Amino acid sequence: AADPESLLPGGWETAVWCDEQEALNERLDIIEEKVIKTVEYLESEVKSLLDTVRETAKDIPVAPGTPLGDIFDGKY
Repeated sequence: AADPESLLPGGWETAVWCDEQEALNERLDIIEEKVIKTVEYLESEVKSLLDTVRETAKDIPVAPGTPLGDIFDGKY
């Protein structure tokens, strides 16, 4: 059997470092997948909330001459 230190330049320390990098990359992949799923969920929730606000706003009677406020204009 070949000596492990002769297989990788830098010896045994390089092999350990590579293993640690691989483990770190796997953890980062898992975190990335969770972040993507969370963002997709939040996008869905925001869309649902905006749809509810739009439906509710259509049902609110507005007195003639009442100025309409834009809740997205940054003043609130």
